[in-house]
Parts: sequence; C-alpha cells; structure tokens
Amino acid sequence: MEVLNFFTSNAFRAWAVQFIVVLFLVGGVVALAAGLCLAFNSAGALRFFDRLNLWVSTRRTFKPIEIPRDTTQVVYRYRRFLAVIFVAGGAFATFGLLKHFDAAAVIRLFGLDFFRPSFAGWVADSGRWVLIAGNLAGIVVGIMLGFFPDALMALEARGARWYSERKFARDREKMNLTLDGWVAQFPRTAGWIITFFALVLIGAYGMMLPALR
Repeated sequence: MEVLNFFTSNAFRAWAVQFIVVLFLVGGVVALAAGLCLAFNSAGALRFFDRLNLWVSTRRTFKPIEIPRDTTQVVYRYRRFLAVIFVAGGAFATFGLLKHFDAAAVIRLFGLDFFRPSFAGWVADSGRWVLIAGNLAGIVVGIMLGFFPDALMALEARGARWYSERKFARDREKMNLTLDGWVAQFPRTAGWIITFFALVLIGAYGMMLPALR
C-alpha cells in the first residue's frame, strides 16, 4: 500500500515529469551533436555510426526458452502425489475465498479505493470469483489426474499446441537499412534536417524546464 501511495503521490509525479523533460532535452543535445557532425564531418560521423550500428537478434537470445520440454512422463510418474496437492490446495483455497474473503482488505491492498466504492467492490468480487473458478478447475484436474489419467492425457493432447514466438518474429528480425542508406547517400542534408529538429526539441523542452523547478 505504501508503494502504491508513493507512485501516486504528487512528489513522484513531479519528479517523473522533470525526468521526462530532462531526458528529451538530453536527447535533443545528442541529436544536435549528431546532426552537426553529419553536416560538417560526414565521413567521420558515418564511420562512427557504422561502429555503433550493431544488430542484436532476439531469436538467438530466446532460442533456449523456445525449445519444447515435455514433462508428461514426470507428471504421470508422480500423478497420485500431484493429484493430492491439486485437490487439497484447490479445496483449501476455495474454502478460504468463500468463507474468509475480505473485499475491503483487498481494495486497500491494491489501492482500489482510488475508484468509486461500487466499482472497486465489483473488481474485488470479480477477482474472487475468477480465483474460485480457477481453484475448482484445479480440483477437477487433480481428480482426473488421480483416477482418470487416460482421459486427462487425451484432453491434454487435444488442447496442447506449441506456438513459437521465434517463427512469428522471423520477418521482424530482418535488418531494414533504408534510412541508413539514405543518410549515407545524403549525409549533409540529413545532418541539417536532424539539426533543425534537434533545435526545436531543445527549445521546446528547454522552455519547460524552468517552470518545473
């Protein structure tokens, strides 16, 4: 609750606005330096940018976590033990949610008192029933795991599908150097364009900075 109060306090909001203004101001200064370098020393600026222009592939980084790992054999080897945990844990959680749920405490914990009482109460109750439904589903899974493993395996086989993020991101992993090629072809023109917009950025956020002190 104290953390939520800190992030919603006026002091934090003022600091966040000042940080964003300074961030854009520094970005404008960096852009101004880059634009002037392109305008007056194109060859040196292009060599410097070429050393910084490195491609990092997320497909290679996420490859280890994209490999499917089948835990079916381990689960079914200890299925009775896991069934007891599922059923006991689901029953205990469901009983607590039905008998000892305190909506006011949940509202205070997650800072929902910022909203209207009716809406905050609806959110808390909705979360309660979602958790109850999830725990009941866990109890059903536990019973099937303990007494009807073949039916659970068939159900799992029908619903289990592996979706690889690496396949969906394959086209986005290709380097697009169209803008880089244009800058390399017209470095001075690009430099003056960058310089102009950098001055606009510095002027706009520079005028805002004194008002935030």
